[in-house]
Amino acid sequence: MKRLGALLAGVGLIVVSGATFSAQADNDRATAALFTPSIRATGFHCNAVNVSRKTLWIAVSIIDLTGMPLSAAPAAPATPGTQVSHDVDTSPTPTDAYCQFQVSGTGDPRDIRADLNSTLFHANADGTNTFLSRALEAH
Repeated sequence: MKRLGALLAGVGLIVVSGATFSAQADNDRATAALFTPSIRATGFHCNAVNVSRKTLWIAVSIIDLTGMPLSAAPAAPATPGTQVSHDVDTSPTPTDAYCQFQVSGTGDPRDIRADLNSTLFHANADGTNTFLSRALEAH
């Protein structure tokens, strides 16, 4: 009878450890998406910093208001504390667009800090130039 109890205890430990491993594997495959608000600009500079304690894979896309990507960067590894960036310049034509960040390796969007830094360059009729800059946070 003691052997049966020991056998059942061993099987229980194997099942529990397998469940823990499975949960960890699912967390590694989890994804999160963050988006910035859209803005009219000629330069779009999307930046994401990994603030977690593990390596994440971050893909950055700059998307216009019709849903078409102006530019997309494949997923790149970001070790803790490092940044992934992607830029596009639509000069001289101002465009409305936003940044999309697809993060693999976590389901928690708080594991990255992301933003869109935009620039708008405009040549005025009087020969002067206007240059505006703005930063928008991703959520």
